[in-house]
Amino acid sequence: MAAAAEEDQFATLTLPDGREHKINILKPHLGEELFLDIRDLYAKTGCFTFDPGFTCTGSCISAITFIDGPKGVCLYRGYPVQDLCEGAEALEVAHLLLVGELPDAAAKAKFEAEIKKHMLIHEKVKAMFANFTINAHPMAMMVAVIGGLSSVFSELDPSDSHHRWLACLRMIAKLPVLAAMAYKTSLGMPTMSPKSSLSFAENFLY
Repeated sequence: MAAAAEEDQFATLTLPDGREHKINILKPHLGEELFLDIRDLYAKTGCFTFDPGFTCTGSCISAITFIDGPKGVCLYRGYPVQDLCEGAEALEVAHLLLVGELPDAAAKAKFEAEIKKHMLIHEKVKAMFANFTINAHPMAMMVAVIGGLSSVFSELDPSDSHHRWLACLRMIAKLPVLAAMAYKTSLGMPTMSPKSSLSFAENFLY
């Protein structure tokens, strides 16, 4: 949900002691719901809200995804997911999510080259797979190994936009390789290193 405050629209909360607190009303760009912006509620009233399970609370504002479950609508950057599944490649969708638009031919080639450059797995990370028991679930292995990446790439500064982009590239590039390694390990088979001659999906499947 990307949202903006409705001009001059607010709700008034009246507390038991007679105090009143004005709550801005947010209107999303998509969807019909209205949202009460209570971010300053505690600071100005000393009160909290109680909503177990976040059943009627939006935890964030998203410019990436819109979901309307009852209507069967799921959009990525405004594009229906079913259209992306049928007409776009995985890396095109990744580019869309990161940048906000589908890449043209030049941008696609550049993005694919950047991804392929980061597909190799550090030997220290690869060695982690040898320490899992024979019946370890592939997803459990994935969780552990992905956590281990932060020890290899500890130089990244999240406040640096270049570093954030680099972290995204590395995660997109390495995740399918690590998933394939986890699957191979669960079968007791040797892991495979990615090949630059193969596509993003082919490296995951071969």
